[in-house]
Amino acid sequence: MKVKLFEIYSSVPVMNKILEATLPASASFQLTKLLKTLNEEIKIIEEQRVKLVTKYGESEENEAVTVSDAKKDDFLKEFSELLDSEIDLNWNPLPISSFEGLNLSVNDMLKVQFLFAD
Repeated sequence: MKVKLFEIYSSVPVMNKILEATLPASASFQLTKLLKTLNEEIKIIEEQRVKLVTKYGESEENEAVTVSDAKKDDFLKEFSELLDSEIDLNWNPLPISSFEGLNLSVNDMLKVQFLFAD
């Protein structure tokens, strides 16, 4: 299935909530396999983000690198282009019924809906 990197990147906080939930064993097992893949993709996204911060950033006294307001638009444009790219995710959406008892807000579900099917 094709997934935009933005979907993966924005799903992180919700996936952390799901990790804390008690789910049926089959759902937990499937999510464990998925999380290994997502963590690899998130690592790549984060490496690219750091490269962009370094490219557009400026060192401060405490050696932190930040993107200045003057270069922020260029940074955001490039980072947005990265997040807009798609990858093939080896994942078949799970039936949402497998996750009975999992309480997510509508906003949370919007961020992880690519993982589930009716």
